[in-house]
Amino acid sequence: MSSSHQTHCVNAFHLYDWVQKKYEGELDVFKSDGTDEIINGINLCELLLQRNRFFIEAMIVDENGCPTSPERGITTTELTNSMMRTKKKVNDEDNCSSLYRAVMQKQGRYVLKLVDQTTGQICRSNPIPFTIQETVYLYAPTGTTVQSDVTSVEFTVTPSCINREQELRVEVSICQNVTSGCSKTIQLEGAYIHPREELQSSHCKHSHY
Repeated sequence: MSSSHQTHCVNAFHLYDWVQKKYEGELDVFKSDGTDEIINGINLCELLLQRNRFFIEAMIVDENGCPTSPERGITTTELTNSMMRTKKKVNDEDNCSSLYRAVMQKQGRYVLKLVDQTTGQICRSNPIPFTIQETVYLYAPTGTTVQSDVTSVEFTVTPSCINREQELRVEVSICQNVTSGCSKTIQLEGAYIHPREELQSSHCKHSHY
């Protein structure tokens, strides 16, 4: 095997900070005043009397209403001006780095799915858009970008019926990796490797007895 050494320049993401963060919050609350229905043609109060037969769940979808992964279905952007992030000290020690405040916005779509476990019949809503804003603190000085990568999403759908007034509450829990950093060009010493020639078969002399 032989090699020739060369210098290479590559673009790499220089990581400044990395936080694993969980967002939990309410997405929507659908209500009726008792004279109409949240789901057309379906009485939610009657469904609640048959909890073992029916259940309601939610899932992330794309713009066409097709199920998709959280990574593809949720987009994240920073609303804060990266040149004007405010600082916050976590304690009073002189050698402690300041953290920066970044406001992140997540957007996506989800559908509600009503499943009849007896018949297997499924009723689905149209895609419902949502927008979430949250504040994160991490080391993100001027010149860096803040990114959020969603790793998992869980929905909690809670139906209720009080005095014939129907309510459907949708809550979401999002796990994510939030990072700050910038793109930098770094220099590497590398080598192109070439395969060696195949070894010739050795010839052994055997003694005969």
